[in-house]
Order: sequence, then C-alpha cells, then structure tokens
Amino acid sequence: MKRIKYLYSLLFAGLLLFNSCSDSFFDINRSPNVPSDATPNFVLPAALTSSAFVIGGYYQAVGGYWSQHYAQAPSASQWATWESYNLTETDFDRQWITLYAGALQDYEYIRTNTFGVANWSYYSIATLMQAYTFEVLVDLYDQVPFSEALQGAANLQPHYDQGQAVYEELIKRVTEAMSYDFSVSSSKTPGSDDLVFKGNMSDWIKFGNTLKLKLMMRYVNVDPNKYKNEIVALLNENNFLNKDAKVTAYRNDQTGANPFYNTFIDRLSGNVVANTTLFNFLNENSDPRKEKLFNPSQTGSAFTSVATGDYKNVSGTYQNFSMPNITATTPVYFFSQEEVLFLIAEAQLRYGSAAVAEATFKQGVQTSLVNLGLAADAVTYPYNGLQSIMEQKWVASINKRAIESFFDFNRTGYPNFFSISKTSVLQGDKRPKRLYFPDSERKRNTNTPTRVELTVPVWWGK
Repeated sequence: MKRIKYLYSLLFAGLLLFNSCSDSFFDINRSPNVPSDATPNFVLPAALTSSAFVIGGYYQAVGGYWSQHYAQAPSASQWATWESYNLTETDFDRQWITLYAGALQDYEYIRTNTFGVANWSYYSIATLMQAYTFEVLVDLYDQVPFSEALQGAANLQPHYDQGQAVYEELIKRVTEAMSYDFSVSSSKTPGSDDLVFKGNMSDWIKFGNTLKLKLMMRYVNVDPNKYKNEIVALLNENNFLNKDAKVTAYRNDQTGANPFYNTFIDRLSGNVVANTTLFNFLNENSDPRKEKLFNPSQTGSAFTSVATGDYKNVSGTYQNFSMPNITATTPVYFFSQEEVLFLIAEAQLRYGSAAVAEATFKQGVQTSLVNLGLAADAVTYPYNGLQSIMEQKWVASINKRAIESFFDFNRTGYPNFFSISKTSVLQGDKRPKRLYFPDSERKRNTNTPTRVELTVPVWWGK
C-alpha cells in the first residue's frame, strides 16, 4: 500500500483516501491512515475527516433524496436509481470501506494506544466518535461487524452483530467515555487536531450526553420504558450540546472542499435539485428558509422544483431548477444546534414535560431561522406534538443532517405527506428502510448475512 502522508492538521484526509491507496485499501481490518509509529494527534484528524467524508457526502445525499429534500434533475440520471429505489450491493460499497478501513480503524488505533497510558482526552473523543460512526452504520444496515471487528489479522472474517446488541454496547461505551478525569497529567488535551471542538472536553461531554440521548430514544418503538429513567436523568441534568458539532475548515479547491459539494455540485453537477414535496411545504407556510437553503434557478431566477421520480416528465435542465445552497466551505455536521433541540423536545414530550417540549420546539424553529441569517420570528408554526417536532426537524436537517431525517421518518412516520416516487420499483407505497450489505463484504467475509430487502425495517424501525 502506498504510504499516505498526512500532516496532523490536514483537514481533508478522507478525500485523499480514494486517490492514494492501492487495492489493499479494501482490507477493512487495516487502516490506510495509520503508519506504525503514528501518534493520536496525527491520527485523530484523519479519523474525523473520514467520518465526515462519508456522513457529509454520500450519506447526506441519499438522505436528502429519500427525505424528499432533493430530486433528480431532468436531462440527467446520475442518481435516478436512488429515486426509483433500484439499488444494488455495490452502490454504497466504498462508503462502507471508508468507514471501516478508515474512520473506525483509526478510532480503534487511538483507543488502543491511549487507554493504557490514561490519555483520557484522546481516548474519550475516539470512543465517542467511533460510537457515533457505528450508530450510523447500524441505522443503515441493522447488522454490522462489531464485537469481532477491527482486530486486524487476528480476525479477517468477523461475525455480524444484531443491531440492538450493538446499541447496548454503544450506550455502555459512551457512558464510559465520559467517566474519566481529563485533568490528570497523562491526559493530553488536543488542539487543532480536534477538528470539531479544538480540545474542549466540556463540549465533548455534551456531545456524549447528546449521543447517549439519541441512542436511547431509538428504543421508543421497541421498548419505550427500557431507558426511561436514564432519559429522565439526562433531561434533568440538561447538559446537552448548545452549539454545532461540525467539521468546518473546508477549502475552496478540488482537494479540500466539502464532500457533498465536491461530488454532487462540482464534479457531478447538474443532478441535484430541490424536491417539490419540500417546496410545497415551505411555500404553504410562507417559510423564508427556502431562499436560504436553495439557490434560484440559473435560468429565470425562480425557485422551482421537481417531484420525486418525475425527472423524465419535466422539461428543461438543472439550470431551470433550484439547487442546494451548499458551497465548497460549508461545514459537515455531526449534530446541528437545531437537531439537538428537536431531539430534546421529543424526549421531553415522551418522558418529561409537555410544556418544556413545546418551548424547546419553538426554540428549535427560532434557532434554525437565526442560523440561516433570518429573524427569529420570520415565520412561526403551530405546535401539534410529535408531528410538529418531526416536521420542523426535517426542515432543519436540509443541507446539514439529511441522513438523520431519513432515520427519523423510518422511526416515527413523520413527515406523513411524502409522495410516492413516480419511478419506484417497489410495490405500492413501500420505501427503503435500509441499505444492502456491501458487495465487498459479500466477496471477502463469508459471515456476511444473506441479503435483506430494502423495505425491511432495521431493529428500531416501524
């Protein structure tokens, strides 16, 4: 394998993965980012950018299509199979490899090399981000290699763990990661190599609490009382993120740009446009966020959209429709402020105070407006419990956290006004609930489960 020469401050290591590795990259038990003598401050930014590259790139895109934020543009067809739900096992193969061979292996390297010397800051950041990344994979695939994964040559054929079993362990790991004393002399505080919080461990504790709440809230359809006491305790403590958890330092060039921009707007331009489901909702509510989240059409300067799967029936090209307002320097979000507020609002509605739930809902809408440069009262929405929370979380996730919006829809059924794709290959009103197990796994790991259809919910789904 070619040696990948990262400087620890390199902010776009994930982009370089694909251009700097030979076929041995596809061994998910070995990371291409980690030289044998690498130190945690060297590996951490590569791990973070690997997670961001996938979650903020292809997963953001498919989440946007399946959450009906985005639609396939006419006179093009690059992502038409996503709208028709006509996927294969190779569609998200590379993303799986990037996370296992890159991010997850890198986090494990840091965990292994910091635990024994009580370097708790790096250990805890790596543990929290590894748990976050595993959660995304479980939410997409249900079963994933976990308890036997990341062992290198010791186990090249890891078994798959059931999704709920992985979640149980992730909750334990998140709890453990927040339990250490970061002030001890052996705990080295990260600096610029922490691309999210610049070594602020108080923010990482808030990140951990937020992640733990999200993990526990996934149980609402399965065993809603399983973590009730723990959720109530978290709500009472109220030590959640009050800022974005994001990777920010992307550059306006081909190697350092935001991963969604790099692929879906710059390199493969002319495919992604606004979805009519979304625009109808924003127009009906005179919501000014539309003109912040999307650009007017290049032809006619109009805010126009395409319905899911309708790209063959619409005249014109992408230039006649609105495109996402994502630039080369747009951050990749692991959590946005708005997402956290709507998560708390849902938790309060289910396990706490109805009044606090409504107040937090309103705060979430206002925060979404303000973060887009609008007045906090630029638009108001009536409150109708869970439906309102999830609808506004859906809007707030545009261009930031679309994959989480896809998960929320599968978990709650909201928004409940999505259209049926006009090119769907599925029967009736069925929609995707997961991804297929990757082709690379099928070829290399004999323990890969048999194919599960896209319409089968993951363990927490409806």
